[in-house]
Amino acid sequence: MMKKRYLRKTANFLLTASCLLLTAYHAQAQREVQYAQYLVNPLAINPAATGVRETFHFNAVLRRQFVAGVQGLPITQSFAMDGTVANGKIGLGLQGLNDRVSANTAVFGSISYIHKISEEQKLSIGALGGINVLPARDVLNTGGNINKALPSAGVGIYYEDETFFGGVSMPEILKQQYGYNSTSGLINYQRPIFVQLGMKSEVSDGIIVKPSLLLTKPEKSKMRLDLNAIATVQDRFTGGLSVRFGSTTYWQALLAYDISKNIRIGYAYSSRRVEDFNAQTNNIAGVGKGIHEIVFTLQPNPQRD
Repeated sequence: MMKKRYLRKTANFLLTASCLLLTAYHAQAQREVQYAQYLVNPLAINPAATGVRETFHFNAVLRRQFVAGVQGLPITQSFAMDGTVANGKIGLGLQGLNDRVSANTAVFGSISYIHKISEEQKLSIGALGGINVLPARDVLNTGGNINKALPSAGVGIYYEDETFFGGVSMPEILKQQYGYNSTSGLINYQRPIFVQLGMKSEVSDGIIVKPSLLLTKPEKSKMRLDLNAIATVQDRFTGGLSVRFGSTTYWQALLAYDISKNIRIGYAYSSRRVEDFNAQTNNIAGVGKGIHEIVFTLQPNPQRD
């Protein structure tokens, strides 16, 4: 009874927090690179997820998109690591991104306070800070591109127990401009809001299924909805499927295999057909053939769900 009452209070808290964030939201930008990796790296959208897995966790992703008529497209690399200190009460994390498609390089550090309500229940509050190096249009001097370093900061909350998890986050809260576009004028920093809800269930012996949804509110666009499902079999095989509904609709799939209890190798594919390359310089690529990712995960002392 007490658990149900607490779940109800937690759900109301997450709903209230998301409404407050949506009310405060008035950004004017679009930047979305590492956010798409939230299924394998929850820190990408919510700093409060830092350390919730308690043991050290490292993950690296190589990302490549193929576009018709374009050869030798660059590969995007990213990594994320997190763990806990202070007897599991403080989470510490580090993320890095080297996106040669949009010429975006970034490093973020995150910290969270994890409150253990019970043995199974956790409530986490987190924040992140870092630097984004983005290409900007130097219209006052050369008229060409320059690299501009901008500070980054974000906040989030996250809750999980044996059967439920959810969070609300704004991984970029600073309102600032970093360039100029000849068609749309000043380019502002993207500040999306994410609301995530999901469940965990052992449907049979050794098979765990996690259905979830993600609501994303980008700037001057309709709210997007991701429907996700991830299944783990015997702590060895992992499969996932995600469908996004919004201004564009596409699907993503993930397959992973634990080659040992500490190392996981995976492959992810997205059917997304169009992506802007260096959009702020009006250098737009054409129709693509999808996005391919190789995922590597290391857990020296893994905790199984």
